[in-house]
Amino acid sequence: MILFFLLLLSLCYGQEVVKLDIKKAYQLALKNNPEIRKMLNELSSLEAREVESKLFFLPNIVFGTGVIYNSQRNEWENPYGISFLSTLYEYRKTIPKIRSAKLRTEIQREVKSQLEKELKVTLLELFVQAELLAKLTEVKREEMAIAFVRFDRAVQRKELGLTTDLEVFKLEAVYREKRAELIKAQYEYNQTLYRIKKLVGLKMNDFINLESIHFEPKRGSLDKEKLLSIGKEKSSTLRIKRLLLAMYDHRLEESKRFFDLRLQLRGEIGNTLRTGAPITKAYSQEGWRVGVEIILPIFDPSAPFNLIELSNQRNSLLLEIEDSIKQLELIIHSADYEYSYLISKLDHALVMDRYAEENLTLRRSEYELELAFDLGYAMAEKSESERQVMKAKYEIMLFLAKLYSTLGLDPFLVLEGSHDFIKSD
Repeated sequence: MILFFLLLLSLCYGQEVVKLDIKKAYQLALKNNPEIRKMLNELSSLEAREVESKLFFLPNIVFGTGVIYNSQRNEWENPYGISFLSTLYEYRKTIPKIRSAKLRTEIQREVKSQLEKELKVTLLELFVQAELLAKLTEVKREEMAIAFVRFDRAVQRKELGLTTDLEVFKLEAVYREKRAELIKAQYEYNQTLYRIKKLVGLKMNDFINLESIHFEPKRGSLDKEKLLSIGKEKSSTLRIKRLLLAMYDHRLEESKRFFDLRLQLRGEIGNTLRTGAPITKAYSQEGWRVGVEIILPIFDPSAPFNLIELSNQRNSLLLEIEDSIKQLELIIHSADYEYSYLISKLDHALVMDRYAEENLTLRRSEYELELAFDLGYAMAEKSESERQVMKAKYEIMLFLAKLYSTLGLDPFLVLEGSHDFIKSD
């Protein structure tokens, strides 16, 4: 009765299993991942600064008061006043400042876009790792079962005096080794699940069920010209550096116009008024004043040095862009050879899997009690050959996903099976 009650209780309060496919995991990570949320906060701050740059005309308003002793009049004075200052326009500076603020926001959006691509690649890697470890656990469980049966048989034979302690200890060592390998595979599998939970924002004690990723590679060669053209246009690294270059151009334009005038509106009300920027005159007057000021800087010794620094930084950035293009060409031209290598590894894995299948069929056809171990080994070898085929396919998938991410493309294109960038041989 008690057991029935406990069973009923466990069914009523059983924990729900969260089913995750790769796209659902990505959506959860976008919403819950700390790095993404931090990036969104930084982007929001830059967007606010961009709005601020367009509202340059809004005034600074200051209120001041105090108590001052006047020895000539032998009395305490109580000056007060409210002043505001609004920059109406800075000749050839206002527009560059607005554009620079906009470029900073665009740079941050590009950084966010690249972080999202990297997040997709990371999720693909974790899903692949979990699936391969699950298969490895199956292989190690089969190997441990065989080792245990052999060890148990040796113990029985030892009791009958048909074998020695040395043989028993030898087979027990093999069994313990296979058991340790199984526990290690289980540990790595569960650790991968915990990493996925952390990445997508789930609790560590949540149960998750990962949906398998199906991928079939296409044989052929990479379309290097097409990939290079897209990479030069969409690569996040190049886009960010080009935006930085445009921002340096605006900053240089802004710095070169230091000697241009500034138009500003000033107003004050109170019993003590101060005018000018910097303050040039203070006098007592009841009432208010308002006026337009024209400011023309005459000399700033730091201006030419700022121009030199900005020019050098811009030239360095041009060199970085040139080097990034060469690095992109290196990656794409090398990628075609790597893709061919990965396809050849898959071909080898497929051949080994067919061999393991034939071997398993043979062992089953000639099964006898004395040959049971051979059948067990054949089953384990077949499971391992299947894992190697999975691994070879997933290596190709991850290679393409990382390549697409580097070129500024969506890494999840590998899941669509279109293979637009692979030419048939």
